[in-house]
Order: sequence, then structure tokens, then C-alpha cells
Amino acid sequence: MEFNPIMEEKIILVVDDSNITRNLIEHVFKNKYKVLMASNGKGAMDIVDVMEDSLVCILLDLNMPDVDGFDVLDYFKEHNIFNKIPVCIVTGEDAPEIIGKVKTYPVSAILLKPFSTEQISTVVSRAIELKKGN
Repeated sequence: MEFNPIMEEKIILVVDDSNITRNLIEHVFKNKYKVLMASNGKGAMDIVDVMEDSLVCILLDLNMPDVDGFDVLDYFKEHNIFNKIPVCIVTGEDAPEIIGKVKTYPVSAILLKPFSTEQISTVVSRAIELKKGN
């Protein structure tokens, strides 16, 4: 088997339609992980299809145009992604019915915007460590 350097990389996928959020998260993790970004759910599903085995964590926004976060969560459920990759929700939605709906999926964490760099770093580290422990 040939050495494939991409398989050795630890990759985080950030799915958010906000450039500001994507850039902030990339800045936090750029020295520790390769950061891939998608601005909508369709992009997220395409990346997961190809990179599934290299992803160590997915950060997912709920409110995005076209294919939203709940569509992506449904896709992850259908394709058994939750068992392989920790999925953390990063959202500005704090309505109880939205948070309740998110909790019906086996997500690793829910982080409300705005968040600090320390908060996002802690949430991702914990999610990755918990997944390794399984």
C-alpha cells in the first residue's frame, strides 16, 4: 500500500455560511489541524463523502441557504457519520424548540454564537477525545 499523506492529516470540517465564523475557527485550529470549509450543507455532504476517513471533527451551523444544518444532520444519520466523526453544532439559534430538535441527533456538543476562541477550542478537543475513547 502506498503512503498517502492526506490520510495522515487531521482535518476539521467547518460548515457555516458566515465567512467571519469560518475564518475565526480556521484561525483557532490552523496550527493543529488542516481546516476544510463549506459554506452550505451540500458542500459539507460532498466533502464528507470524499474525506470521511480523514475528518476528526465537524463543526456545523444550522442556518444556511439551500441545504441547512438539519438536512445535513439527517444525511449524517442516514450515512452513519455520527458513529465515526464527532459533530458539534455551532449556531446562533437558541430557541428551545430548535435546541430540542438538535438534541434528537447524537451530536457531541452545541455551542451558541457568539463564542470565544477558548470555548470552541475546548468543545472540539473534548469531542475528539471522547470519540477516540469509544
